[in-house]
Amino acid sequence: MKIVLKWVVCCFTSMAVLLSFNSVGTSVSPEEDLFFSSLYPYTKGRANSLTFEHELDLIRRLQSDVLNRVHLGVPIPGYSSREPIDLFKRDSGLCYDRARTYDKLFKWAGFETRHIYVLYNSRPTLNNKVSFAIDLFTPRGDSHAVTEVKTSRGWVTVDSNSNWISISRDGTPVSVDDIVSKYKSFSDIPEYFLRPYWAIRGLYSRRGHLYAPYLPVPQLNWSTFLDWVANE
Repeated sequence: MKIVLKWVVCCFTSMAVLLSFNSVGTSVSPEEDLFFSSLYPYTKGRANSLTFEHELDLIRRLQSDVLNRVHLGVPIPGYSSREPIDLFKRDSGLCYDRARTYDKLFKWAGFETRHIYVLYNSRPTLNNKVSFAIDLFTPRGDSHAVTEVKTSRGWVTVDSNSNWISISRDGTPVSVDDIVSKYKSFSDIPEYFLRPYWAIRGLYSRRGHLYAPYLPVPQLNWSTFLDWVANE
């Protein structure tokens, strides 16, 4: 029994160590600070002094500029650096490439941000929790990546494939968890936000192939993820 217990403890400890090495931070590096400043002068930390309406204007402006500069197309290959400067140099990427840049760009502009892994329910006939649990561990499962940005009136979902943010017709921020149930409150909405999904905060990759050191375990921002788990 003691031998079995030791093996269990050893396995859990090893997994914890691997996951800690695969942690994904959102700190803006000095190089990124200079890069963002060259693209968006007088924008660093600006969100701290804006009204809600001007916060939305800034969010939309930065979102639109990134989408115009980095087209939806060939993704940054796995096991490659995918920080904001890499993305702008490549001029092409998928949702998770742009969402990573949004995480840092909006933080640099003075907002609090959270990375969101949108996992779609591919088995709607099953119990939701069971289906999502299966999908989470199914290779190549259907997913999307976006960024939540905290405004003075609440969290807003900033899409990474279109110029859309989760603001209702009456100007109310809608949490990423409530978009599907409140879809009628929007003037327009991307089709992929109308499907059942599970919004996992802080998860960047299920396979460990997006960020160094590329260990084959999930890649998380632990602060965001554990806060989500505690409040889910």
